[in-house]
Formats: sequence, C-alpha cells, structure tokens
Amino acid sequence: MTELERLPIHPVPDKARFAARNPVLVVDGLVDRPHALSADEFAHLPRESWDGDFACEEGWVVPDLHWQGVRLADVLAEASPQTTAQYVRVGSGDYVVPFTMEDASKAVLCDTLDGQPLTLEQGAPWRLLVPGEQCFTSVKWVDHIEIAAAPGENTGEQIARARLASQP
Repeated sequence: MTELERLPIHPVPDKARFAARNPVLVVDGLVDRPHALSADEFAHLPRESWDGDFACEEGWVVPDLHWQGVRLADVLAEASPQTTAQYVRVGSGDYVVPFTMEDASKAVLCDTLDGQPLTLEQGAPWRLLVPGEQCFTSVKWVDHIEIAAAPGENTGEQIARARLASQP
C-alpha cells in the first residue's frame, strides 16, 4: 500500500457524485461580482503548489504529499469582496467551514494530488487545503464559497467531531 492509499476515504455524498459530472464553484455573498466558476475557468487561474505531511486528529499522518491547485485568494479576488467582508465560508452541501479573510489567504483549492487529478473519493473536483489548520478544514467536494461579515455556524467541525466520537 502506498502512503497516498493510506488516506482515509469517507463515503462520497450522492450530491457530490452528481455535481462532479458538471462541476461549478459558486462564489457569492458580500461580493461585487458573484459568479459560478466552471472547471475550465478554474483551470485557467494561476497555479499554486503545497508540499508536506497531511495529518488528522484521528491520529494518522500521510507524509510527503504534493498538492496543486489555485489559491483561494485568487478565486476570491475574481469576485471582488466588499469592504464589510470579514469571513470566508467554504462548503460542500451542509459541510461548511468558516475562515477569517486572513486565514483564507493561506488556503489552496486543490484539484491535483501527487501529480494526478483528485479522485472523487479524495474530494474532486476541488478540495480545500489550509496548511497548518486542523484536518476538518480540508473541505472535500467544495461547491460553494460565501463571503460574509460573520463566521456563521461551523458545521464542518461539528460533523467531523461527531464522526470521531462515533469511532470505537
């Protein structure tokens, strides 16, 4: 088994399977230019790489992964956040994780892992990577980014912690 194959796989939601056929990333909220970004449009944005270990509170670590994608800050700039914007809410369906605008500047929306396109099980078409943050912030199947004045509910952390609590 390769190190990459050691990444835990969580069930892919039906909504993510359906959305993967024609991926669209909606960016809205406190922005001057709300838009829906297609996979082709995403592919034309400047690329960013991040290399390092990927660890989770569940106790596992997968060393030396090479992620590539687009800086979240570049995606946000396309939408032109308003001056009242303080938070970015990145989500996939009901799984939403808020970040301050400053923390969001470190994040990468990844579409490749170790030189290969992400698989659906790995979070394709887009998976958020926030170096130095907790594992649950690595939102899989990102389909919505909302710019907001307040953080709102962190359902991603709630869902992840409930998953941890239910493990034997």
